[in-house]
Amino acid sequence: MSLVQIEGSEEVLRAVQLLPELHMVRSSLETRPDDQYKVAAYASDQAVEAAIAEGARVTVLLSSESAADQHARMSAVIGRGYAERGEV
Repeated sequence: MSLVQIEGSEEVLRAVQLLPELHMVRSSLETRPDDQYKVAAYASDQAVEAAIAEGARVTVLLSSESAADQHARMSAVIGRGYAERGEV
């Protein structure tokens, strides 16, 4: 899943929220000028493509690959911490 920013009209966001594999972070919803809205979401690559097809402007903030890399690095750091404390 990628972390994305989605922008569009109320109609576009209503359509996008129904897409499978797209989970909006509702607390991030912002009203923009000209009846436009912006919201953060977690989305698969297919959901990003579908959102764009619905007319949304999508900015990828953290790609699936980058998120996986970051998760692996954090897991390694946490694992080393446990090992150093003898908790493994």
